[in-house]
Amino acid sequence: MHIEISNCNNIDSASLDISKNKLNIKFAPNGAGKSTIAKAIMHYADDEKLADLMPFKLRKENPESFRPQIQCSENIGNVMCFNEAYVNQFTFQSDELVSNSFDIFIRTEDYIATEQEIERIVKDIKELFTDNVKLDSLIANLNELGSAFKLTKTGISKASTGMKALAKGNKIEHIPAGLEVYKPFIRSSNNVGWIDWQTKGVKEFSEISDCCPFCSTDTQDKKEQIEKVSQEYDKIVIKNLVGIINVIENLGDYFSEDAKERLAKITSLPDGLEKEHENFLGSIKTQIDTLLEKLGQLKTLKGFDFKQGEKVKTKLDKYKLDLQFFSILDSEKTQKAIAPINTSIVQVIEQAANLQGKISIQRALMKRLIKNHQANINNFLSYAGYKYEVQIPGEDDKCQLKLWHIDYDKSVSGGNQHLSFGERNAFAIVLFMYECLAKKPDLIVLDDPISSFDKNKKYAILEMLFRGKPENCLKSDTVLMLTHDVEPIIDTVKALSNQFYNQLSASYLRYSLGTVSELTISKDDLKTFTQICNSILNKDCDVILKLIYLRRNYEILDAREDAYQVLSNLFHSRDQLLDKREPIGENDHPELKQDKFDSGVSTIKGKIPKFDYYATLERLKDRTAVKELYDNCSNGYEKLQLFRLFNVDAKNSVIQKFINETYHIENEYICQLDPTKFDLIPEYVSLECDKLLK
Repeated sequence: MHIEISNCNNIDSASLDISKNKLNIKFAPNGAGKSTIAKAIMHYADDEKLADLMPFKLRKENPESFRPQIQCSENIGNVMCFNEAYVNQFTFQSDELVSNSFDIFIRTEDYIATEQEIERIVKDIKELFTDNVKLDSLIANLNELGSAFKLTKTGISKASTGMKALAKGNKIEHIPAGLEVYKPFIRSSNNVGWIDWQTKGVKEFSEISDCCPFCSTDTQDKKEQIEKVSQEYDKIVIKNLVGIINVIENLGDYFSEDAKERLAKITSLPDGLEKEHENFLGSIKTQIDTLLEKLGQLKTLKGFDFKQGEKVKTKLDKYKLDLQFFSILDSEKTQKAIAPINTSIVQVIEQAANLQGKISIQRALMKRLIKNHQANINNFLSYAGYKYEVQIPGEDDKCQLKLWHIDYDKSVSGGNQHLSFGERNAFAIVLFMYECLAKKPDLIVLDDPISSFDKNKKYAILEMLFRGKPENCLKSDTVLMLTHDVEPIIDTVKALSNQFYNQLSASYLRYSLGTVSELTISKDDLKTFTQICNSILNKDCDVILKLIYLRRNYEILDAREDAYQVLSNLFHSRDQLLDKREPIGENDHPELKQDKFDSGVSTIKGKIPKFDYYATLERLKDRTAVKELYDNCSNGYEKLQLFRLFNVDAKNSVIQKFINETYHIENEYICQLDPTKFDLIPEYVSLECDKLLK
């Protein structure tokens, strides 16, 4: 896959190749446009977001109408990217380490395939609820009637809307004395609106005048009658009463004849409910709730409705709808509505053995996945030195990834308040891997994923991401890793190349004047500095450059013999040569003896036959000659070495430190602290070794 990127942030043009089904490591220093490359790839199919990468230099003046572009030799498809934005948006839940644990860790392709087989067996039952207008209407009306009443330990709640509506009787049918004149309004289809209008009118305008606010006739002798409406009628109560009466009418023949008669009587009582009425309404509520629960279970029937070890046939028998236990709905119309459901249940029971087998396969797969995921994540946490473990407890589809600290016997609630920045990043990248396994993107981009970790944790993460079975990690996926850290390349291409054989493509991205070019990195390109030095010594290049590499090689080998002393004096342009091996006092050193000088020169000539100490010294003192050599250098490393010879103050401590570290041997890849004095081995590694030797 070849990608061309142009006019994106600091990149005028970039060209790179991505090998499919491999880990593609692109190594580049900071500022080379790695994150811009990642963003451009992420926005491959989104011109609006890609436009956000417009370089600042083109935002003010853009006569050629350049715009951010990315072109690919083939469609990139779905892309997932691990970067700082992903970590920042990553939210550790209070009750589980990450939301959607089940979908990420359990819902694999095999799981989905088994789930679909179970679904095919029970689909006939569920399809009875699809586009079934009559059944939907029945369920909706039962829900409305049932929700109007609430049950408590002592019976039906008088605070429920249904009880409030019926508590004082049906005042629509039984209009209180003195209010008969309002009968047309009270019994109209908009009686609730009229009651609201009349009540507001009395409240807001009766104190202003004795005249009717509608027709301005005198109402003084009718004032008591007018006010009685608001005393007898409450719009909310009437609204709920009308609702109950309507839903009972809608259910109509679904009720048994006895139930219809009783409900008609209850809803038309003049003075409210007696105890026997409340008991009957309580039984209606119970039967409706039970029936709705069973219908709801059948509508969403799935494998997890059958508990571990539960007999499928026995459970399905319990789903049958027997109207002798729903006396209020024991009617011919209800029987016709539920008959197809019971028939479908019987048909599924005939496949009970097959269904039982599929459910067993599903549970066994879940158990195996949970065991493997826990082991893989916990092995990573242990080998990387984190004092945490994860577990995936929970029943069926309620499984959740939870976090434990090894010094605590309960799960840790939430993660942000306990995890350090590094721990949070480590968990984020591991969970990102599992999210990729679940979503299966066409391309996975890792934007500097491990640079902030120490050496051992870096490799532990690489091991987790790419060294397991393909179904458990990102091995064989198309992955682009952009990094400013050379260690992953040293590990995968050189030190452990046999473990990543044919799984890897590595390259260096060089940024120059807005252009990013790519250079392949092979195993032979990774050398010790001695190998690099010997290669330079065998080349036809300037003697001063050869001497620079030779001096640094002596430093790395800690070879401070005569040859090194000669080179040190040479590069410091000393007229009086010193022997730094024999200090006199705190800051003074003796002269380098002639025999040692001759010995050193002889050693150097053995490696660089054309070496002439005094001729080279004169050249080094000639700033013009050194500047010319500096200008002709082909790489930045040699330029920095020559820059150091000018002894110019960089006036910036950061730059000066970089120059000094490049000139000397202070960076981590070529030197280390004395391990006999500094115990550099992590304690958890020592303890792990102790355990293995017990």
